[in-house]
Amino acid sequence: MSVNDLFIKGNKLFAEKNFFGGLDIFKEIWLKFPKNKRLKEEIKIKIKKFKVPVTETYSKMEIEEFFNLKKLGKGLTVLTKLTDTLKKDQNDTLTISLLGNFWALEGDYKKAIYFHRLAIEKHPFESVFYLNLSNSLKEINKLKESLNVLHYAKILSLSDKNIDYIMAKLYTDLKNFSKADLIYQELINIKNISKDIIYSYCDNLIKYKKEDDVILFIKTFQKEHINDSTLKSILGLAYYQKKQFELAKSIYLESINLNNKRSKTYSLLGDCFLAVGDFDNAMLNYHKSLDIHPNNKTALNNLASLNYYKGDLSKAEKIFELSLKHNKNNYDAHFNLAQCQLAQGNFSKGWVNYRYRWFASQFNSIKLNTNIPEFNLKKNKKNLLLWSEQGIGDQILFLRFLKELEPHINNLFIKIDPRLHEIICRIYPKINFLDKNYKYGRNVINAQMPIGDIGSLFVTNTSCLIKNKNYLTADDTLTKKLKNNFKTKKKYICGLSWISKNKDIGDKKSISLKILKPILSIKNIEFLDLQYDDTHDERKKFYDNHKIKINKIETIDNFNDLNGVASLIDMCDFIITVSNTNAHLSGALGKKTYLLLPKGKGRLWYWSSKNNKSIWYPTIEVLQQNVAGSWETVINNLSRILKDNYIE
Repeated sequence: MSVNDLFIKGNKLFAEKNFFGGLDIFKEIWLKFPKNKRLKEEIKIKIKKFKVPVTETYSKMEIEEFFNLKKLGKGLTVLTKLTDTLKKDQNDTLTISLLGNFWALEGDYKKAIYFHRLAIEKHPFESVFYLNLSNSLKEINKLKESLNVLHYAKILSLSDKNIDYIMAKLYTDLKNFSKADLIYQELINIKNISKDIIYSYCDNLIKYKKEDDVILFIKTFQKEHINDSTLKSILGLAYYQKKQFELAKSIYLESINLNNKRSKTYSLLGDCFLAVGDFDNAMLNYHKSLDIHPNNKTALNNLASLNYYKGDLSKAEKIFELSLKHNKNNYDAHFNLAQCQLAQGNFSKGWVNYRYRWFASQFNSIKLNTNIPEFNLKKNKKNLLLWSEQGIGDQILFLRFLKELEPHINNLFIKIDPRLHEIICRIYPKINFLDKNYKYGRNVINAQMPIGDIGSLFVTNTSCLIKNKNYLTADDTLTKKLKNNFKTKKKYICGLSWISKNKDIGDKKSISLKILKPILSIKNIEFLDLQYDDTHDERKKFYDNHKIKINKIETIDNFNDLNGVASLIDMCDFIITVSNTNAHLSGALGKKTYLLLPKGKGRLWYWSSKNNKSIWYPTIEVLQQNVAGSWETVINNLSRILKDNYIE
């Protein structure tokens, strides 16, 4: 429909006094044609013609007194007075609006939203009422609804840049960093711009992974604000994101010299120390942060994470819970607490908190945008869409439950990395694979679920995982062919994977061939490269220096052909791997595997173990660093195990 047709339709609805219908059309025009000049004039006409002033039941002084009473802890007294006033006049919109605001201040957002909506019904042209509703919806994590309501406030106040700012922050919360950036690009050109907008703009750029843009902007902007400690902290964060930890540390210290009372900077400095494995200095700075601001959610979250990385899960859990007690909408704490609980086998609480992952800053997957209802195991059988999230390893982890889903559904549709299709077909031949361009409609699919939620349906304790061992199979024909063509005089074949390509923590999880040399020197073991990137130069250099050969079967593309990799793993006697896709694939195939784990930030929740055996993959033996960054103990323990089991 053209913009002119939309105006005709909207004006007709306004003429019929269908105000909400008309506003919906005008909102559609603004979203599709944001630069349309006619819209502003049409809105002015409608406001002038239809807007009814809100009766001022209370003076400004009386309203200020209400807020003073709230500050004194007498919010319920205010609510009682407002409720009594409303009983006398149920059309008193100002009282209705104030009830919404004060219920929100009391934390009862259900009641707040009720009164916000009621105020809008009575005065649909008051943009502030939409702003109030949007804010309460945001507080209960209904971010998309909050943004939708905010659009109404915007079309009623097209020139209000504060609404643009609120909208940009919401887009950041929704992880639509590009959309937020477009708004900020216009806002930062305003004269005498608020520093809060500058800080939020930089925050969005960092989350958008545009650290270089942040650095360039701050270096330009900072010329006139050289002593702004907050900007220096943000600059330090940009370098931290680029993994230039020493430079980030020095900038944080400059920020602290300018303002040693800023809690957040100490917390960020602690992150730098944590990143390089200096737990003591990390903890020292987190405590300095909390000395200034005892309820600082970032410092509490980081202190809890530090205890998690050190292996003190119960202490980590207590600190995460403390952080949640003092901070609303603390999604990072919910997500990290979930990992802590799941790692300890506390599945009932862990799965509940795991659902907050979509709103956590460190969770990078994008939630599927769909109106299809979420799958419920207790309802009638459905045609279920299961859609992928996170990395391939995480997807393999949750594929174990496909067979358990089968009795509860009619048909299974799955949107997952195509490299897994051939493997999945062997365990679930009737599956329907969807490509990225598939249009999701309720006529065929009537339930959906992210693959990461499937565990919550079937895992209540660790014993639930025992029946799911060896849940993937390799292509037997391909395995036999590969093994017949692989010539070796050595008794054992070991599949080897030593690098993780995780862009955030891969360096923490990876190991070098040089460090592995004591293992690779064992004479009667042939080592086979399972690495999914090109390791030719690294293997050649290692051979030139040490005369130790690591074989690579060139007929298999280890990155694109995961079905082939599954057969490579299957033909081996055992596997040695770091925490990557191959670890999950080997564990899911039931192959004897030695998993080399870091201590610290690279340790992931699902590698929890009992007596050094993985809970999720019984055939995986876990060998973890005692000291962050040091593989010496791991290599010594693995050497002993291999010599005991594979040397005669």
